[in-house]
Amino acid sequence: MYEDFFGFMAKPFSVTPDTHFLYPSVQHEAVINTLHYGITERKGFLLLTGEVGTGKTTSLRCLLNKLGAEHQTSLIINPLLSIVELLKTINKDFGCETPGDTVKEQLEALNYFVLENAKEGRNAVVIIDEAQDLSTEALEMTRLLSNLETETHKLLQIVLVGQPELEEKLADKNLRQLAQRIQIFCRLTPLAPTEMERYIRFRVEKAGNNAMVAFEKSALKEIHKVSHGIPRIVNTVCELALLAAYGRETRVITRQLVKEAAREVPIAL
Repeated sequence: MYEDFFGFMAKPFSVTPDTHFLYPSVQHEAVINTLHYGITERKGFLLLTGEVGTGKTTSLRCLLNKLGAEHQTSLIINPLLSIVELLKTINKDFGCETPGDTVKEQLEALNYFVLENAKEGRNAVVIIDEAQDLSTEALEMTRLLSNLETETHKLLQIVLVGQPELEEKLADKNLRQLAQRIQIFCRLTPLAPTEMERYIRFRVEKAGNNAMVAFEKSALKEIHKVSHGIPRIVNTVCELALLAAYGRETRVITRQLVKEAAREVPIAL
């Protein structure tokens, strides 16, 4: 709609987890590298938390792209599953489906798979997004899955990804055995003002080398004020500000345009 007007080849502030637009901030790079290290070194349990919209899912996609063919992966994006459904989904992703409908049958199939997988020199990785929505029983099952191991290393690496509520859940005494097994812990936080400015500039440049848009300093301050540095809200506010600027045929994003845009974002009010 407005791409030609601003010289964009793509929309710079889409909220979809496009790895092309992942801003390589120090903390995002560190998270991806740390999780990659934990997986390749077979640390077993890994945890990534962060507020909604801080870039967890996009970071996961970058992580998956970084893992080589020696890693078999299962990505769970809907954690609202029973224990059997969870195991069936994992087995399906790994290509070791079994018709059994019991936990025992599913575990036996998974155990056989990871053993054979290890013999072939490959690693098995389960990544569960939105893990704060897992039931206590399902979380306990992930702990049991971590028992799949040899004398020297874990046969299954498990990455739990979720909002800060996941940390609170793991602090429950009923899950203390699981919490104690977490070897790698990462947390994503909102962007500081200067980092947010670089983030906006990065996405504009990624959207088109001939981009013709300018954000006034006061506009950038207002964006951080209403977004609190959370990338997803930054994207939404910037997108609406660009639409408003397009409607007025201006390529300068002012504080007033940002304030008007923010009124359309309930979470930013």
